[in-house]
Amino acid sequence: MAWLKALKANAGSHQDPDNETLVANVNKGTTDLGVINHYYWYRLRDEVGQSGLHSKLATFAAGDDGYLLDVSGAAVLKSSTHQAAARALVAFLVSAAGEHVLASSDSWEYPVGSAVTNPSLPPLASFRPRSFSLAQIGDGSHAISLLQQAGLL
Repeated sequence: MAWLKALKANAGSHQDPDNETLVANVNKGTTDLGVINHYYWYRLRDEVGQSGLHSKLATFAAGDDGYLLDVSGAAVLKSSTHQAAARALVAFLVSAAGEHVLASSDSWEYPVGSAVTNPSLPPLASFRPRSFSLAQIGDGSHAISLLQQAGLL
């Protein structure tokens, strides 16, 4: 709780409303640092070019509690009236062809279901977050309660 309260106190009255604003403000020097998903920084780099880039991307140390790999997922809703098309879309998204589209796009996200890689990104295997099971992290209710008590939510 003390860490969360210190985090809130450190933020003061300045909070960037979203990741795009945060990464732009860090690059301009009006915000000292921010915790973002990596692809926001790469998108900013694409937007401003190398000469306009005044920030850099850093990662947490291996095993640090702040280290997070955030994985997106896809599923077909049971209530879908287009089951076959939805299944075909999900199958394409996780196929090598679909992941090649992702890897060669300007999304700067990592494909994770096949051997397709984006050679412009550090290898995903080079990152070392702490391992845990979903059972260990629970449903998030404790974290939400702590954030509410600290006044962050």
